[in-house]
Amino acid sequence: MLTKVMRYQIIKPLDDDWDVLGQVLRTVQRETHALLNKTIQLAWEWQGFSSEYKEKYGLYPIQQEILPKKKGGNVGSIMHYAYDQLKDIYTVSDRRNLNQSIKRATDKWKSDVPDIRKGEKSIPSFKKDCPIDVVSQAYSLHRGSEGFVMRAGLMSTEYKKELGRRFGSFDLLLNVKDNTQRTIIERLISGEYKAGVAQILRHKKDWFVNLTYSFEHVDSLLNPDRIMGVDLGIVYPVYLAFNDLFERYKIDGGEIESFRKQVERRRKQQNWQGKYCGDGRIGHGTHTRIKPTEVTEERIANFRDSCNHKYSRFVVEIALKHRCGTIQMEDLSGYSKATDDAFLKNWAYHDLQQKIEYKAKEVGIKVVKVKPECTSQRCSKCGHIAKENRQDREFLCKGCGFQVHADYNAARNIATKDIEEIIKQAL
Repeated sequence: MLTKVMRYQIIKPLDDDWDVLGQVLRTVQRETHALLNKTIQLAWEWQGFSSEYKEKYGLYPIQQEILPKKKGGNVGSIMHYAYDQLKDIYTVSDRRNLNQSIKRATDKWKSDVPDIRKGEKSIPSFKKDCPIDVVSQAYSLHRGSEGFVMRAGLMSTEYKKELGRRFGSFDLLLNVKDNTQRTIIERLISGEYKAGVAQILRHKKDWFVNLTYSFEHVDSLLNPDRIMGVDLGIVYPVYLAFNDLFERYKIDGGEIESFRKQVERRRKQQNWQGKYCGDGRIGHGTHTRIKPTEVTEERIANFRDSCNHKYSRFVVEIALKHRCGTIQMEDLSGYSKATDDAFLKNWAYHDLQQKIEYKAKEVGIKVVKVKPECTSQRCSKCGHIAKENRQDREFLCKGCGFQVHADYNAARNIATKDIEEIIKQAL
């Protein structure tokens, strides 16, 4: 299991104003700072007792035998002891987060105590700007009307009542600035990634949240010599083939084409209706009149994003299934200028490639971009290159007579190691 962290800026609270949220965050941060250092103090006192105990009896005391057990019968430990000692003193934070902060302090102590005993390290301390812990059970993620939202439980019942709030949580609108951040948060929402402890921290004047996520890392199972070629086309948005296997996979473009027809039909209706639109769309500015069009554009963007996530996940899953160590794809830079095909221009192929690349690298698969020149004209069996080889959806080699689906032939070429150099030499 591989664990990583991604940082998101908090734009604003959706269920209150910044004055209230800022007050709560600053108060919880002050309490967290005090709690962490108090926990270290209790751990240090235990260390002093342990040293005296060893001098008297010749061995260190066993925590489970001396420290009181946590309510419920769990064995005694410094962490449970500290929680019992501090839970009635620090009453602002959500109880779950308070317990996590105590764990953070005791974990730090356990890692440092061997060096502390040797005199090689000083007693750890936490700064005032320490992050606020939010356990996975205390927050959730979802997509709202304004964007991605984190519902974070921050306050205890007592502090919530003191502020006169109905809930101890806040809905925080997050700034998702690129595809990488979007991919991570969507996978956390879908459950594909496992959410870990989050931390809220302040940097200069802004507040941020660090989301911890984990996923299976399987690069040790991959075959570095096996290459999967990814051909992006029109009839089949994705066609997959391998350099050393005869299996092939494809994604049918019917879903995209059906959606495209729906959108075109809807756009025509909106343009027609705009000629005699009612008072609700007249006299309120340009934005009001074009709002239905903006809604349609947003729907298109969401559909593309959803499809590309689904397609890229399929590609990487097939690569993992066959233990491919490398995925090779066409380099589509400048593609929109090189073709008049409206479908390729409108469909977000660059976004699809980015999602494939990101998902592949996460599981240890190498991604290589190759120039698409002649990959559709070259015979994947004998290497003969001719424009006449490609006949619409079919490929028929004029050199050896090899006949196969054109997209499969192209994907096989793309899956060939050093294909750019091979084509260059052949030409």
